[in-house]
Amino acid sequence: MFPDAFLAPIPLPLEYDWDAIPAPVECGEPLVDPRTLSPRIAYDDTYRRQGIPGAQCLLRETTARLLCRAADKLPAGHSILIFDALRPLSVQRGIYDRFKAEVLRERPGLTEEELEPILDEFVALPVKRPERPSPHATGGAVDLTLCREGRPLDMGTDFDDFSGLARTAALERTCPSGLEKARENRRFLFHLMASTGLVNYDSEWWHFAYGERQWAARTGRAPIYGFCPVCDD
Repeated sequence: MFPDAFLAPIPLPLEYDWDAIPAPVECGEPLVDPRTLSPRIAYDDTYRRQGIPGAQCLLRETTARLLCRAADKLPAGHSILIFDALRPLSVQRGIYDRFKAEVLRERPGLTEEELEPILDEFVALPVKRPERPSPHATGGAVDLTLCREGRPLDMGTDFDDFSGLARTAALERTCPSGLEKARENRRFLFHLMASTGLVNYDSEWWHFAYGERQWAARTGRAPIYGFCPVCDD
């Protein structure tokens, strides 16, 4: 069903010097709704349904067009479902507080020093940092999955599963029985997005980006998307 070139194993993550990445030099690119550019892109509005309103289906224009290019490459009957795109600080705060509560509920003895790296791997601090804005506050990051006939494909975990199994290459190291198809789906998603210039965040199979600091780290280029003023609150 999927092209063989997109079914190669997902490479293991590399280490990057995040502190060496310069602050973004804002290019001024506008925000657009990717659904207006392709009929094969839909929006789930996940956080609003979870009681955290405020997210918007908006991306920087280049990011949106790269996503449309990926949609055009999909086999017949397949589409892209966006979970989350532009994320105001109010939404970031709601996600952060919820995840922090979940971690503390599962591991009540954690100190603040032990808690911080766990939170940082999956959810950025809900603060405005012009020199290193969170990915979703730039308009360059998008959380998504693939669908077939409108139904999300099995990726091995749900969206926002903050376990080790959610790491993009987790099923490459050891693939539990019954998740072979999920591994194939992850591989296709990863290579499909990479073929258009979107980079993946190693800890989340659903997270892809362009133009922000993560993209800069992986491409060796300077970040061009800064903090979007519409995310301020």
